[in-house]
Amino acid sequence: MHSNKTQFILNQLYQLNPPGRIELTLDRIKRLLNDLGNPEQKLKNVVIVGGTNGKGSTIEFIRSILVENNYSVNVYTSPHILSFNERFNLKGKLLSDKQFEEYVIKIDKINNGKDITFYEYISAMAFLAFSENSAEFNIIEVGLGGVGDCAAVFQKPVGQILTPISLDHLDYLGPKIEDIVKNKTGIIKDYTNLVISRQKRNIQNLIDKEIEKRKIKKFILGEDFQVTKENNRMIFQDDQGLQDLDLPKMCGSFQLDNASIALMMLKSLNVKLDNSLTNKGIINANLNGRIQIINNGVLRNHVHDENTLILDGSHNEDSGKELANFLEKIKGKKRIFMIFNMLKSKNIENYLKHFSTLVDEVKVIKFEEGFYEIKDAMSKVSSLGIHVNPSKNVSSALSQLAIQDPNSIIVISGSFRLVGKALELNK
Repeated sequence: MHSNKTQFILNQLYQLNPPGRIELTLDRIKRLLNDLGNPEQKLKNVVIVGGTNGKGSTIEFIRSILVENNYSVNVYTSPHILSFNERFNLKGKLLSDKQFEEYVIKIDKINNGKDITFYEYISAMAFLAFSENSAEFNIIEVGLGGVGDCAAVFQKPVGQILTPISLDHLDYLGPKIEDIVKNKTGIIKDYTNLVISRQKRNIQNLIDKEIEKRKIKKFILGEDFQVTKENNRMIFQDDQGLQDLDLPKMCGSFQLDNASIALMMLKSLNVKLDNSLTNKGIINANLNGRIQIINNGVLRNHVHDENTLILDGSHNEDSGKELANFLEKIKGKKRIFMIFNMLKSKNIENYLKHFSTLVDEVKVIKFEEGFYEIKDAMSKVSSLGIHVNPSKNVSSALSQLAIQDPNSIIVISGSFRLVGKALELNK
């Protein structure tokens, strides 16, 4: 929880973005950064991570591997799950409320009331904080799209990553997948190393077309390097040979891909890595809200000991498919229930279609402004042939489902904000 002062300031900053204000242009952020003395130009070894799914996990693998190998790392990500300060990781420590307040005073004075969006403001804050807390590596997540995102202000990143690209944020990046690929590849700079995760063939073809004239060194998972699961081990292979590693502890087979592109990125930059420390980094990588199994905490008071409780912030078609694949593997003879709601900007049918024969019942809960009304969400869920009922909140939905089946799997999903609220309750 934030101090009252910090929360008040945050509430004021949120008002910079009235509902629906997302403007993908670099004019304002460049102006503010210039007024701040261009802190982004002072950062060493900047790695930009873009794409649609898996950005946060990939960044966590990069961070964890580097830290275990005794390198200092700053990380800027979004969104946050529990605390706003999670977005700013300064060499292993989150930005404190006091630091946040000090940076707001500094930026407000320099910005002097000029037009700026919330995301541009906090991105400038991150780059300023990183410049004043120098680290050997600075990992920057692309927030939305690519070409117009604040991360695009970096002209000379040492490395860039494209995680799997899929249909998301169609209202800003679409309407077609060609538009999304064009936007997300538009951030790629010349004279950098580009690591591309496993993509659908049509999307990889679009990426190839967009970057064919770029002066880059690219490494494509499945072509230039490989990762497989063998005998409960992660086997990474590139032109330098094989690495036999422990499996990531983060759930989901897709985490092997995320770990491998993180490792390939660092190897492409000739970062000196010790194999045993790298292995430790892969094991220790951990993030809230990514197929997270809850074994203790207050939420468990609402379910039986035999119930499996999972939180996952997935909210688009491809990430829904990955969650469904994971549940299929662990299901056995157990019933699966889901506690769910989603932002109105997301497509419920595209997400939940993967669960139509997998989930026995969906409990739609009333949630924050910007989320589907219960009756609207229920109508969409029902259209997929999924049994659906309303519930007033996470706690009551958990209790109702646990009573129905003390041996079931219960999943809370559809939004990182919903998962974050569940994690707050779990403290």
